[in-house]
Amino acid sequence: MDLFEHSQYFADQLIRYPELIEELSRACESAAFQLDPAPPEEAGALRRFYLRQMLRIQCQSVFLDQPIFTTLDHTSDLADAVIAAAYRIALEETKSASPPAGADYTPLDQMLVIALGRLGMREFDLASDADLVFVLPDRDKTEQSFWTGVAERMIHTISTYTGQGVIFTVDPRLRPNGREGALVQCESIYKEYFAQHAEAWEGIAYMKSRAVAGNVARATDFLHELQDVDWRRYGQSGRSRKELAQMRARLEKEQGARNPLKAGHGGYYDIDFALMYLRLKGAGIFFKVLNTPERIDVIEKMGHLEREDAEFLRDAATFYRAIDHGLRIAVGHAEGSLPTAPEQMRILTDLVRRWTPEHLHDRGLDAKLAQIRQRTREFFDRIFS
Repeated sequence: MDLFEHSQYFADQLIRYPELIEELSRACESAAFQLDPAPPEEAGALRRFYLRQMLRIQCQSVFLDQPIFTTLDHTSDLADAVIAAAYRIALEETKSASPPAGADYTPLDQMLVIALGRLGMREFDLASDADLVFVLPDRDKTEQSFWTGVAERMIHTISTYTGQGVIFTVDPRLRPNGREGALVQCESIYKEYFAQHAEAWEGIAYMKSRAVAGNVARATDFLHELQDVDWRRYGQSGRSRKELAQMRARLEKEQGARNPLKAGHGGYYDIDFALMYLRLKGAGIFFKVLNTPERIDVIEKMGHLEREDAEFLRDAATFYRAIDHGLRIAVGHAEGSLPTAPEQMRILTDLVRRWTPEHLHDRGLDAKLAQIRQRTREFFDRIFS
């Protein structure tokens, strides 16, 4: 009843697939979450696996009042498992349909599959897109056509719409030259692009990246090397500050009206851009996968954030992610603004209060959001002025 009251999306799923009621029982058994054993390596079964696991994660979020970043961590684990399974499916299909040109070439895990954006920093959520890029070691560039086929089949497996919907959408546009660039590109192309051509916002995008499939060890080494290129170009002497401020202003102008929670005045992008700029200044010091609270902790320990600012940013990030998560739970997709209907606001308020600390409940949801947006913009202006 709790789920039906708060989520039209999952109510519809349960009506359509009554067998999923078993996942509700499992969700209630324990606060601990562990993915089921290895995901199936067949596209239809993989979709069903994703649907079951996602329902269980979100039921625990609703029923057990789990901290929002714990839920996002579990959802990211699920996305990682799906991507790894899709990689294995695509590799076997491509070897059968379009074997590599080199007769003595053995395709195993040479390709580097890298996640950026929300998945890159382990904040993937229900109905998030997965920002993925596909990289080849230079020694494998003669088989670029083969690995392009693998990448295309991966995207098809994950994103094709069926009667059960899609697993999630894959967005590969964060590669060098965006849509105009090849889907699979070699390491040297990436390094040359970031050393000579990329804009500062592209540099910070790759500060939120990690390996998720293929040759994970090589991909992690490659990201270390790419981070060093980024730091030399953008991180020294605060040289990226003006360019990042201009990019943030452009996003607010283009997207702020339809997506105020993310791109509007004082929205989540203000926090993200500020943290990425502060991290970029110290990019030569560390490389680690960090979600937003962890980024705040590290930057505070590096001396780039005062304690009061760090405490506020933790609250603001939690509040924004809780609102976004509540909207996704309710309707099954991302929404850029608060609902206008009183009953929808009541449901959202109830959910957000389950995932946020008590001191953020001192006023109505819309009034608290306005207060946080204003203070977030004040912090952003101090960093970029």
